[in-house]
Amino acid sequence: MPADPPDLARHEPALLVWADYQLPAWVRGKLDPADLVQQTLLEAVRAPDRIAGRPDHEVLAYLRRALANNVIDAARKFARDRGAVAPDALAASSVRMADWLAADHTSPSERADRNDRFARLATALAALPDAQRIAVEMRHLQGMKVADIARALDRSEGAVSLLLHRAVTALRGLLADA
Repeated sequence: MPADPPDLARHEPALLVWADYQLPAWVRGKLDPADLVQQTLLEAVRAPDRIAGRPDHEVLAYLRRALANNVIDAARKFARDRGAVAPDALAASSVRMADWLAADHTSPSERADRNDRFARLATALAALPDAQRIAVEMRHLQGMKVADIARALDRSEGAVSLLLHRAVTALRGLLADA
């Protein structure tokens, strides 16, 4: 009798953050990041031999690679011309997060710990109100300045600063409880 498939749904919040960060803006009008996450999870369920018996951090790494491939495929599909999408450019869009998640000089246990922290952070981000979550993602994942965030969200800089303060306070509380 085959083993039960791993609980992949618990990786969904982390994958959603990853997909949201990687998916080019011009593709979002045609495809939701959540659709790519669902496609990635479905592909993993259909090929259980690729992740069966693997430690949790390796499963998450496999899912991230599969999601990155799905993002590249989607971008190519919706590109105006075939040369418009460079896989290197898409991969570079998530370099900051990838560096944070897995550095060559870290041990497997350190990478597993980092993956676990990323998954908890993604879950906590998903629990924030949309405005706070978007402000945090723009500031800390995309490296935008408060003034640029204010323009993008059509809010004052003071309002964005308050959103960021409330979001960070809420994240600290959520992560302390986790």
